Amino acid sequence: MSQHMPFDPFAVWKQFYDKAEEQWSQTIDEAMHKEEFSKWMGQSLNSYLQYQNVARQSAEKYLEQANMPSRQDVANIAGMVVNVEGKLDKLEQTIEDEIIDQLKQRDLSKEVKTLQADIAKLTSRLDQLFEILQAKSEIATAKETRTPEAAEQKPKSK
Repeated sequence: MSQHMPFDPFAVWKQFYDKAEEQWSQTIDEAMHKEEFSKWMGQSLNSYLQYQNVARQSAEKYLEQANMPSRQDVANIAGMVVNVEGKLDKLEQTIEDEIIDQLKQRDLSKEVKTLQADIAKLTSRLDQLFEILQAKSEIATAKETRTPEAAEQKPKSK
């Protein structure tokens, strides 16, 4: 009782594919290592770049005639917008700094005025205190000058 495998067309197809792929791979690899292939690839690349340049120029001319902006025009405007935004940010920062400085100066001038008023009050009080001390000093001096005379006069009156 031998087991017999039925015919598998996919296995045959896979073997055919593997052999064909191996053969083509070898042939293409040999062709790619030749100098003629490199020259042909260089020519193809040059042709493609020339085509691309002509297509770009044609598109630019069409857009110019249709009065529409090209990619370069849009890129230039985008660059200008970025520059304007940067300048606007700097201007806003400068204005904010200036406003902050003005507010600080106002606060400082208010503080200076408050200090001047406080100093004026202190000066007035010190003047009053000085006047009181001077008056007391004069009274004390007057008492000292009167006391010896009064002391001498008192016994005489007895």
